[in-house]
Amino acid sequence: MTFLFRRRRLLSVGIGCLVTFVATAQTSSPSAGSSSGVVSEEAPRKGGNIIKIAPLGWIHGSMPFTTETRVGYERRIAPHSSVGVSYSRMGTNYPFSFLGSFALSAAITTAITATGHVGLTWIDASIRVSGTRWQAYYRQYLSKRRQAPEGWYLSPQVSSAKVVYAVKLSDFGHIADINVTNRNVNLLFGHQRVWGKHFVFDVFTGLGYRKQTRSFQGIGVSQLNDLPHGTHLKFSSGLNIGWAF
Repeated sequence: MTFLFRRRRLLSVGIGCLVTFVATAQTSSPSAGSSSGVVSEEAPRKGGNIIKIAPLGWIHGSMPFTTETRVGYERRIAPHSSVGVSYSRMGTNYPFSFLGSFALSAAITTAITATGHVGLTWIDASIRVSGTRWQAYYRQYLSKRRQAPEGWYLSPQVSSAKVVYAVKLSDFGHIADINVTNRNVNLLFGHQRVWGKHFVFDVFTGLGYRKQTRSFQGIGVSQLNDLPHGTHLKFSSGLNIGWAF
């Protein structure tokens, strides 16, 4: 009887220890969305990479008379931050270039007529554009519930664009290349969202400082250096779409 009593007592102690261990493990081990009993932030999506394009750049680029074909890459580096770069090819925006060419033709024709060439009726001018642009940025995502790369963000950004405007007159041939370089430092505010598992929608706006340099090559362009450079204030806004993985 004493032996059976001891066996029952040991079994009861063993079962009690097992129940205590299981209960303790369930209480202390993290579960989905919690850690030590505290609800955590939304888990980040798989991967932290986004490939982006800027569809509005095909309508109008960041510089006058241009279109912009841009591809970018963003990489999450911490739960609430990321870094990114982009590269663009700048080309001729033909609708806007037509308007610029028409205005240039009118101005040149008026100037030449004023010098006494009254028989001149019209000088056809054309503007063709080519160039490149690169950008680099850091993003700090502001949401406490969501993790990068989703939510509202602040983003310091630097960019540089170099464009060549080739000006040609029908009666004189190619007369000038106008080389324009814009270097910008911006602070952007925007919102990025991943729809489904992969599709990315990113919209932003912001202000910055722009420094512009120009140089000219061609016939009779020495006086162009005296043209005003405009304001240093840079206003930015745009839309990116992309694929997250």
